[in-house]
Amino acid sequence: MKFLCIPCDEQMETQTDGIMPEENKNLAMKFKCKKCGHMIAMLTNQFETEFVSKLGVEMGGASSVGSGPMSMVGSQLSQAKKELDKGKPEDNLVWTEEAQVRIKKVPFFVRNMAKKTVINFALEKGVTLIDAKLMDEVREKVGM
Repeated sequence: MKFLCIPCDEQMETQTDGIMPEENKNLAMKFKCKKCGHMIAMLTNQFETEFVSKLGVEMGGASSVGSGPMSMVGSQLSQAKKELDKGKPEDNLVWTEEAQVRIKKVPFFVRNMAKKTVINFALEKGVTLIDAKLMDEVREKVGM
């Protein structure tokens, strides 16, 4: 992806200062026209920043991976796929039939949040079986 200066129709250069802030919440990229000095900025939200970071994409600098278009992204996709294939910790949890019935009774618009709360609680405790007793503990702890 390249940015063009509208007044000059020149390709803008990536500015290297301020590319990745310390807190990694937002990614800010600055571009400057080498002809007229016009500058623009691109700002990503926390999700987009995290996604780019997990892919290992390098912004603004040369890469030893290659010089072709999108070579940095392409070279990292296989690593990202391996990372995603590892599975999530909650994949190792087993829900009893009673726990499944109880979670289905939670109203649909908050069900995913309630399920995530139960999963996080189980993972924090190091429990692999989600049963009615564990769900009662969660309800007492968070007031559900």
